Amino acid sequence: MTTTLDEPTPGEPTAGETASSSATEPGEALPPTISDMKVAPKLLESAGLITVEVEVEHADVVTITVDGGEPVALASVSDTLFTGDIAVFGESWNGDHVVEAIAARDAETSEPRTDTFTVVAPAAGGELWLKKSPLVPSYGNAVDVDDQGDVLELFTHATPQGQECFLRRRDDKGVPVWIGDSRWIAQGSDCVGEDVRFAPDGTIWVLVNVYENGFGRWQLWHLDDEGLPLGQTPEDGSLTHLGRGLDVNDAGDVLLCGTWPATQADDDAWVRLQRAVGEPWTVPWDYRSPFEPDKEHQFSERTRDCAFVEDRIVVVGEAWGAHQQGNQEGQNRGFSVEFSFSAMTLAEVVNPGTPAWHSGHLAVAADELGGYVTAGYNCGAMITPCNDTRGGLRWFALGATEVDMKAMPEARRVMDVARSPSGYVVAAAEGLQADEGFIVQGWFSGATDPVVNYTGAKTKLQVATGIAADPVGFILAGGYYQEADDTLAAGIVKLHPY
Repeated sequence: MTTTLDEPTPGEPTAGETASSSATEPGEALPPTISDMKVAPKLLESAGLITVEVEVEHADVVTITVDGGEPVALASVSDTLFTGDIAVFGESWNGDHVVEAIAARDAETSEPRTDTFTVVAPAAGGELWLKKSPLVPSYGNAVDVDDQGDVLELFTHATPQGQECFLRRRDDKGVPVWIGDSRWIAQGSDCVGEDVRFAPDGTIWVLVNVYENGFGRWQLWHLDDEGLPLGQTPEDGSLTHLGRGLDVNDAGDVLLCGTWPATQADDDAWVRLQRAVGEPWTVPWDYRSPFEPDKEHQFSERTRDCAFVEDRIVVVGEAWGAHQQGNQEGQNRGFSVEFSFSAMTLAEVVNPGTPAWHSGHLAVAADELGGYVTAGYNCGAMITPCNDTRGGLRWFALGATEVDMKAMPEARRVMDVARSPSGYVVAAAEGLQADEGFIVQGWFSGATDPVVNYTGAKTKLQVATGIAADPVGFILAGGYYQEADDTLAAGIVKLHPY
């Protein structure tokens, strides 16, 4: 047979056929491909989220990398659409970034597809907004923030009849959410706010101390997302049992800690775990000196805070007593105790006399390294009371092993600490200078300088007392300010992250 130009060669595709169609046998799976990719917004002018959408064919997995980093899987919206968010934490992200997507099915992968975005975030520590309470005189006690950026502000209002506890919720722009501005907690009681936490279901837990004839007891309130009580009454501690710290984990377990009297001259620490399912337990902790381990109640343990850390519970505070063998002079020493979820004491440490004569831990938070960081103070002067204190942060590995310490010499005391999703911890402090006393810093373990360093605009007196970080690292710090007319006002500031 003679082959002409008008006749196809046997085995070659005829007119209208394509090479690809001939390459796929009947029943053979088509290779994964990316048909479209969108990254938005293209320009981000602050910390925030970059949304990635990838349209695919014949794929069941899509992963992305940012600037060649670790692959992250996108979520499947449908057979052909996958999506996810990139958390941009602020100034440290400034510049241009490349997002690469690869689709896969079984062992086959698509050709990569790329897109870009640019970040021009403001300098870390700059103010987004500063809000002060219209209810005065008042002072801030604690703050917390949820996944949407709403912030809770627990504060105490002083009146001629006594003190009153209030809770306010603001949106991410600082605007009060609840009708009537705030919620009065423990109405009719002389009350001081202690701590507040969002639960994973969106409800709110509030810890306060109420006082009767000068004697206090803790109260734990459970509120809905409108700040209204769930149930008829709060949970109450016994008289003279004071609450100091509160935490809630992802499972909805609630942690409390505080101090109660052990003898007429001595206090003990206590910790209470209320599981989401099951009965709560409460156990005390009494520090015993290494050189007198058989003697009980030789020190007053003044609990300041507690937190869930990995599979443990950490309680911190100050132990007052004679810490040096042969010397009966009293000192404060910061303590840290780790408990299991079954109430066993796993590890404990009381800070030695060096580099300070007095020391104390006032707050604790889990860090990004699987351990925790404490906030507090040191004081080198061998006198009591030791008023010349300096702030400090201490990092611990599980097992109560100190791994790093950062002095904050411009702070008198570091009042609170929180973990930022951007990898560092943020701290709220009382400054040495009363008119510049609202201090917020951000620290990486091992660093020599803070990555965030904020001081409030001068007022006669100001102190930062509480701190939290939202899902993209924005910093929320609460406290109080003494205004020009000498009115004390609770306040809260939102800061750009690093």
